[in-house]
Formats: sequence, structure tokens, C-alpha cells
Amino acid sequence: MDVDISQKSPKPITNNKRYCSEIAHFFYLSGIVNKNAITEKMKKCLILLLTLLCFSSYSYAESSLIKGKIVDASNNQPIDFADVFLFIEGSENPLKQTFPDKDGSFTFNELNNGNYNILIRLIGYDVITRAEIAVSGSNSTKDLGVIAMQPLEVGLAEVEVVAQKKQIIYKLDKRIIEASSNVLASGGTAVDILENTPSIRVNAEGEVTFRGSSGFTVYINGRPGLLSGSQALEQIPAGQIANIEIITNPSARNDAQGDAGIINVITKKDASLGFSGMVNFTGSTLGTYGPDFLLTQQNRASRWYIGGTWTDRISKSDFDQEKMTIVNDVTTTSHSKGPRKSIRYNHTLRAGWSYTLPKTNFYIDLEGGKTQTDRRGDLDYAEKRTAGTELLGEGGYLSRDRYELSQTIILGTVGFGHKFNDEGHELSASFYAKYDGDAMEYFRSDLFDKNNVRQNGHRAAEDEHRWTTRGQIDYILPYRKTGKLEAGYQYFSYLEDGDYNMEFWNPETQEFYWREDIYNTFYFMHGINSIYAIISDSYKKFDFQLGLRGEHTHRVLRSSIEGADRTYNDFELFPSAHIGYNFPKEHVLTASYSRRIIRPDLFYMEPYITFRDYYTAEIGNPDIRNQFINSFELNYKKTIGQNILSASVFHRARTDKIERLRVPYHEPGITLDSMANVGDDFSTGLELSAQLQATRWWNMNINGSVYHYRVKNKLQDLGKNEKSTNYQLALSNSFAVAKNTRIQLDGNFIGPSVVTQGKTDAYWYVNLAVRQQMFNRKLVGTLSFRDVFNSARYVSNLSTSNLLSETKIRPKYPLITLTLTYTFNNYRGNVPQATDSSVLFEGTNH
Repeated sequence: MDVDISQKSPKPITNNKRYCSEIAHFFYLSGIVNKNAITEKMKKCLILLLTLLCFSSYSYAESSLIKGKIVDASNNQPIDFADVFLFIEGSENPLKQTFPDKDGSFTFNELNNGNYNILIRLIGYDVITRAEIAVSGSNSTKDLGVIAMQPLEVGLAEVEVVAQKKQIIYKLDKRIIEASSNVLASGGTAVDILENTPSIRVNAEGEVTFRGSSGFTVYINGRPGLLSGSQALEQIPAGQIANIEIITNPSARNDAQGDAGIINVITKKDASLGFSGMVNFTGSTLGTYGPDFLLTQQNRASRWYIGGTWTDRISKSDFDQEKMTIVNDVTTTSHSKGPRKSIRYNHTLRAGWSYTLPKTNFYIDLEGGKTQTDRRGDLDYAEKRTAGTELLGEGGYLSRDRYELSQTIILGTVGFGHKFNDEGHELSASFYAKYDGDAMEYFRSDLFDKNNVRQNGHRAAEDEHRWTTRGQIDYILPYRKTGKLEAGYQYFSYLEDGDYNMEFWNPETQEFYWREDIYNTFYFMHGINSIYAIISDSYKKFDFQLGLRGEHTHRVLRSSIEGADRTYNDFELFPSAHIGYNFPKEHVLTASYSRRIIRPDLFYMEPYITFRDYYTAEIGNPDIRNQFINSFELNYKKTIGQNILSASVFHRARTDKIERLRVPYHEPGITLDSMANVGDDFSTGLELSAQLQATRWWNMNINGSVYHYRVKNKLQDLGKNEKSTNYQLALSNSFAVAKNTRIQLDGNFIGPSVVTQGKTDAYWYVNLAVRQQMFNRKLVGTLSFRDVFNSARYVSNLSTSNLLSETKIRPKYPLITLTLTYTFNNYRGNVPQATDSSVLFEGTNH
């Protein structure tokens, strides 16, 4: 993105027929145009897409420009995070500033005749300058060729004393979280890296929400991974992450699924020639332990890698819950208290190979292994039942519950890319397949008296098999030096089938028995066919990107439960827009809009009863509807030397919000959770971020957000209209106290929030970490202390006409984590990041 200072009259391109012909031919070859399969609504979408593409028939006149390509001098790999500044010769103030594209190329266009200087800088590399670059004549191009940045030959800590890496990098359509800048994620996961990001919240179960929503899509290197959502983020070791991209308003190129956008985790890929690698080992006071590793061989044209993870991440909390339910005029009050524990197992291997020719590249990635989530609680339980003033009964029990979700997964991705020229004319395609075998979801809840004699209990098991496939083809056609068209087709399919059975304890026979009336078989199929088109360009001071996406959805639910079968077919349009404006003196303003959707997953719809513990049941809702979201965002960024100030104003309007609701069950003291479209909600807020270099040895990052949240409830009997002002503040301090020693001190304040049936209180906590580099930076040790002052408390209150519930959770203390990282043969991946558990609390859904 750069500032344009000259203006020329637009003139039409005379070969517009050739462009439109190529576009139409692409749709035909992709199989998108099939008159026997296209509905009227799809035909209208296709016409709109073709119209958008053929907008390239008229373009602006060419103008003078300066361009180049930035690579790493040690391995010739592209660099896309460098700051590139353009100066008028003799001036100390930059005229324009930009970032390279993913292939390292950059362009400054719409230039007047004259002499210019360029400065390129990136932490860890020598500064590059190019002087006396002469631009003369109209439509001239000054190609600087390949510019190689030389890595500094000093220790990382010495570089950090001068200037540490930016925590957040801003681009037109996304923000990039630099993983290695967060020492406190070492030994943890992607969740820990995201924790200090503006408007990111991590609840007591480790579930990540962004601007109040958990409806985001998670990609690994731009592709789906083993798992999805928060579960995927919890399974990615922080030590293998290079950076994380947060795309709040994705373009039409991306899936429309997810109201909070896309979180794309970029893993480390050492590009140094030869064999190299890294090994991490983590242990904590809660019992978390395990290694992960990454080995790679980089040749001139080919690269292979193999990596693995064998970690057991443990969370522990003290749980305290009071509930009151009213069923058939009987009031039941209960109090449960005791420890809760969760273990997240990740035992996986991954490997890949790629081959690069001058114009074409191929790759294949494989990943497989076993993942498992194990949650358990041992609670003291007291119960009292009354009818008016009459006492019907009371007693004390021991409640023991356990939940397991295990699965053996294998996935593979193959793909290729081809460049027709060096101007960005490209074609790429990929295919992804994943199989979840031996997937088992197991529930167990037992109730014992004080003498440890069983009084009651349940057993439930859900055996599943799942197939996921995804294919796509993407085409990019530049129509001038700064403008391009993109189009593509994508296919997605998800299949799951299995059965569910449950057994109950019979106090009379003292044994468990099967409930035939609960046994259920199910089949779920979800297919999406998508087409998209995007036009993007730069003109004078503006960058813009406009896109349109069409998605046809076919969804089928089959169940042996009578009346639970459902079939769904629909076609929807999803527009997107991104606009950027670059003011003088490094003021940048961007705006974006996108329409999004959240389609219900199978677990939202499962029409049968399960139990989290003896007193907490849940059931799906086969009639749950899609959520639709309109998202708007305005961003401002100002660079002042080594300091960056940014602000974002956002508004999100969502219809048919899906939320978990709780009601009394037909048995006293037992509550039933289910999913429902509770109504509409609205979020309007402001995010502020400052990256400050206070001194040569002290860097500070301040992130804050405040937003107004309002729920317009349409289920008056199960909730009410709620509104709140939500806010949070994160302060991260990084101190380079010696050549190889770094300290990080973070403070976090999480404000209160509301849902349809209640609210969650505010809490705060402080984290501390120390990182020491040893043996010429080949061995790195990180010691982190989470919630130093033992201040974190999770308090949630739910209230309806016949239910009151208060849940209090306190994390086990202390939580101290030690992570050791060893790199060999000059592995150039980032030093890994900072804490053991990705959660403070355990047990919020109980």
C-alpha cells in the first residue's frame, strides 16, 4: 500500500474480449458452468461474477513505477515482512511505505519524474539502502531486481537490545501475530500466543472467543488441520509456530463459514540449505510433560520435513457450584464442590515434501496420530428438596464424572502451483482428505453415598467414523501492473456416521442395564460447492479489493429417532470489500466489510440425551438454523520511528444467534442444556494497540478493547434481552537484561460479559517468564510462572424463571512451566514461545 501523487486519465484496454474469453474458458474447464446443474439463483450469481471479472475491460493508464524483490541472502527465500520506505532524494521523511507480497516483491507506482531513495529494514538483518534511483518519462518502470538482505552475524539478544520484533504486523486484509515475540507462550500452544491479542478471550474450558464469538475457522498454513476451532489451537505446540494471521473480515477467496473470521497458524519452515532441526521438551508443576520436534532437509529445488508431538497438557481447578431448580412445584437446591481436571493428549506425526521448478512447484503433506481429551471431576454434593415449606428430603453424595473424546486421525494434502510469467499470472490447485477412525465419545457419571456405596449412575458411548474432503482451484490474472483478477472453485464434503447407546444403574439389581429407547444410529452429510471472483488494484492513494462468493449447501441428517430426519438445501451470496488509504507521514487507514455464515455442526443437532455429570444433561436441536453475520471494520495505523499505534472500530450484526441454554430437567436437581437460535446480537467496539520501544532494552505492548454487546432475545421464557459493556486490557513488558537473557512480564484484565441467561464476572492475572540462551544460542531455557498472584477467579451466574445457578472456578496454584529447546545445524526457525496450560480454569460447562 503506498501513496500516489500523479494522476493520469483512464483509457480502455482494447483486448478486453481476450480477458473475458479466458475467464469464461476457466469456468467451463472447472466444471462450474453446467446448465443442467445450475439453479436460477446460481445463474444470477454467475452473471454477477462474470460482470465483476469483466470490469477489467476498462483500466487505468500505466504510470511510472519502481519495483523489486526481497530475499534472504543466506537461502534465497522471499521475505515478506520487511518495511520498505520510499524517499524523495534529499528528504528525511518517507514519501511512501509498503510491505512485500508473499513472494517478496514490492511496487511503488504513480510516481512523478525525479530521483528517489529506498530503505529496507527488518529485525535480524542489515539495513538495505538504494540511492539515486532516477524515474523519467511516462509509463517507465525501474526494476531494482532481486535485493538480498544479509542476516546479522550477532546473537539474537544483541539484536533485541536495539529493537525487538514487532508483536503485530498490519496488512490490508489481516493482522499478523509474531509468535517469537511472546516468551510466555513457551511450552504452551497457539492459544497462549493469542491470549494477549486485542479482543481475544480464553474462557475456563480453553475455548477461544474473538470479539465475543467462538465462530472462527482455524487453518494450518492456509489449509485445514487435524482438528477445528479452539480444539485445533490447543493442539499446536507454540514452539513450532512462526506466526499467526488473524483475518477479521476474510475476502471472497476464503470460506464464508465463521462469524469471527479466520485464524491461520503458520508453522516454522527452516529454509537454510542442508539438514537442520529443533527439539522442545516441556514440563510443569501440574504434570504437563512431553517433547515435540521438527527436522528438515533443504536442497536447491526440493525440501522434506518430519515433525512430531507427544504431549499431555494438564489443567486443574477447584470447582464450586450452587443450583436451584423448580420442577412441578418442587424446589431443589444443590451445592457441589471439589477438584476438576482435564488432560489433552496429542500424539501425532507429520511429514511433507515439496519440489520447486522455475515456474512450477509441487507439494505433499501427511499428518496422523491420536488425540484425546479427558475431563474428570470428584465432587462433594449436597441436595435439599422442598415443596413450599415442606421438606421432602435431603442428603449428601459423592459425584464422580468422566468425559473422554478420543480419535485416530490421518490426513493428507497434495497441491501444485504454476506461474505463467513473473507478473503474477498464476494457477494453483490442491486436494485435502481426512479420516477420523475409531472416534469414541464416552460419558460416565456416578453417584455414591458418604460410605462410598453406589446410589446411581450413567454410562454413554458414541462411536463415530468421519470423512472430510476438500478440493480447490484458484486462478490469478493480472490486467495491469497493480491490478489483478482472481477466480476459483472450491468443494467441501463432511460425512459422519455412528451410533449412540446408554446404560443406567439399577439400585434394586445393583447393576447397569441398557436403555433400548435411547439407542440411536445417525448419519450426517454436509456438502458445499463454492465459486468466487475478486478484483484488486491500487490507484493513487487507494488500494482496494472487491469480491463476491457464492455457496450452495446440501445438508442431510438421518437418525433412528422418529421425527429427527432433516434435509437442507440453499444457495447464498457473500460479498466482501477492503479499501486502504495511505496518508503522508505513515498514516494508514483501512476499511472492510464481509458477510459471513455459521452453519450448525452435528453436535449442535444430535437429537439424543447425554450427561456431563449426574446432574447435568444435554441434548442437540435438529432444527437449529444458520447464523448470518454482517461485519464492518475501520482500522487506523500510525508509525512513529520504532513505535506503532493502531486503532480499530468494528460493528458486527448477527441474526439467529446460536447459544447454549440451560433449563430444569424432568427429574429434581437435574438441568438440561441444549442449543437454540436465541435471537439477534450486536457488537460495536474499539480496539487500541501500542507497540512502544521505551528504551533500548525495554519493549512494551499495550492492547485494549472496549465494545458494547447487546442480545435481542426471541425466547422470552428461556432468557431476556441483555446488554453490557465489555472491556479488557493486556500489558506486555519485554526486558533484554543481558546479551542472552530476556524477561517478560504480562498483566491481563478481563472485563465482565453477558449471555442470554446471565453474566460472567471480571478477573485479572499476572504472568512472568525468563528466557536464557546458552551454548551459542543452540539451547534455550524458558521458565514461566502463570497467575503469579493467584488472582484469577471465574464466576458465572445464570438466571431464568425456574433456574438459578452460580459457578465459581479457581485454578490450581502454582502453575510453573519449564521448556527446553535445542536447535542444531543452524536451524533458523524462531525461538519458541511462552506457558504450559492453555487454560486457567477447568469446568465451566458443568
